[in-house]
Amino acid sequence: MYYPNLRVKAGELKALSHAPDEWQDKIHPIWNVEFLASFEKAIPAVASTWPDGSIMDLSRFHLKRVSAHIQQTIVQHGLRLAIDPFEISDLHSSVIAAFEANPIFRVAFNDDVSIFDDTAFDELETILSPYADVDNTLLLIDIGEADETMVSVSTNIARVIEKFHDLGFSNIVFSSGAFPTTLQNIVGDEEIPRLDKELYDNVTNSLTFDLHYGDYGTLSPLWDSGETRRSGHIAIKYTLDGHWLVLRQKGKNTQAIMELAEFLILHPDYRGSAFSWADKNWHNKTLTPPQAGPGNSTGHVAEFMNHHFAQVLFKG
Repeated sequence: MYYPNLRVKAGELKALSHAPDEWQDKIHPIWNVEFLASFEKAIPAVASTWPDGSIMDLSRFHLKRVSAHIQQTIVQHGLRLAIDPFEISDLHSSVIAAFEANPIFRVAFNDDVSIFDDTAFDELETILSPYADVDNTLLLIDIGEADETMVSVSTNIARVIEKFHDLGFSNIVFSSGAFPTTLQNIVGDEEIPRLDKELYDNVTNSLTFDLHYGDYGTLSPLWDSGETRRSGHIAIKYTLDGHWLVLRQKGKNTQAIMELAEFLILHPDYRGSAFSWADKNWHNKTLTPPQAGPGNSTGHVAEFMNHHFAQVLFKG
């Protein structure tokens, strides 16, 4: 199973709306919103786009601040919710039964796994032990940003995850992200290592049991809309086995966008038009006459993410 961490934004929703039917039982999105006020529109948008398997992540807010109405609306739309285990007592009484039918806990390692010393783990064990050895309990282990330092301590991370497994948790998702927050220094083509994938591989190679894979796609886990910068450049973010291929050039007009699509389909690592909806769309832009328009920022994000989903599902 694949558990991508996604924003509830038009591009990500569009990427999934173009997913073939056979992806439905393979992708379980973990949906994040930036602001509490965004839940009102986010919940029905998710439910109409990907109703089966979607998880609304409440762990990024203090659960006391998430109203009973929001919690109830998530459940009423048939979606699951993920919470911080330390805040389970703040679940509203009206959703406890639904949560306990499909309990999902997100444990964030933040920047340093050394915070999980024996005392910290004992506290978690006390909270989580009633949910251990329960088949439908899902544990989301989120590293945040995967960098060279995190890769170098992958065996330490594996030991912590092994502790959770020894408690009785068999369904564990391991998530991290490594796409940079900005591409402002890239012009032309550049390969960016998928350190999140490398970290996952190193951790799983140190374990005797399987982990589900999670990531942040072509978005940094440190992404902040308040820091988004406009640029006069256009880019394609193209996920491959061990790296992202980034094609970026100046200009955001139709000609620049079509030229970049041409660069992609001529690149030796292009997967071919049959690989995904996005790959077909890029190919169609290069036909004479074009069979697809240049698109806008929403469409471009949809292309990046749709191709990324296909890459993870079929090639890792």
